Amino acid sequence: MSDDPKNEDRKGLNPGLKSRTNLSRDTETPTKPPADSASVQHEEGRSWPMIWLIVFAICVVLAIWLIFF
Repeated sequence: MSDDPKNEDRKGLNPGLKSRTNLSRDTETPTKPPADSASVQHEEGRSWPMIWLIVFAICVVLAIWLIFF
């Protein structure tokens, strides 16, 4: 028994399905890495560590208050 896909007289699960090559994506042209093409400013996001530190401190104080009072 041969599993040659080029065999024309062989009926598969879907005989109407034809093989084709997807050419909608260009895989030949190289692109820049994401880190080089990012548009993030240097000052964006610098305040988040301080915001999370304040939120963490408030949660710790709230947890201590709920446990002991």
